[in-house]
Amino acid sequence: MKDKLNALVNQLRSVQPFYWIWAGVVLAIAFVLSIDPHHPGESLCYSQQVFGIACPACGMGRAFHSLLHIHLTEALAFNPLVFPAAVYVVLLAVVSLLDFIKGTKNTQKILRFRFSKPAALIAVLIVLLVWIRNLYVY
Repeated sequence: MKDKLNALVNQLRSVQPFYWIWAGVVLAIAFVLSIDPHHPGESLCYSQQVFGIACPACGMGRAFHSLLHIHLTEALAFNPLVFPAAVYVVLLAVVSLLDFIKGTKNTQKILRFRFSKPAALIAVLIVLLVWIRNLYVY
């Protein structure tokens, strides 16, 4: 049984990132389009459910929903981090598609990208500011 499980894990690891990335993108888009962010109900945010406080990603589902419907100002109002997140997802999807077509390995470079210390500090500061904003909005 353990050998079969190890074989399955190795087989899943050998699948190209292209398939995982595109499967994730398609499932995420299907999920976001299937929800109605304007319908009051239980929050999707685990931080909100468990601790009762908003997290930096609070409003991201509604923001992506608005972004997919090209309601840019509404998306920005729900969570300003939606734009850099969307750019990253689109970049990752396009690069993985090009890798699949050309046989290159640029997707791995994007997945292993490291910020310089000043850029990482700025990114952390932006996320903290959005988190503080979300504490008052949500």
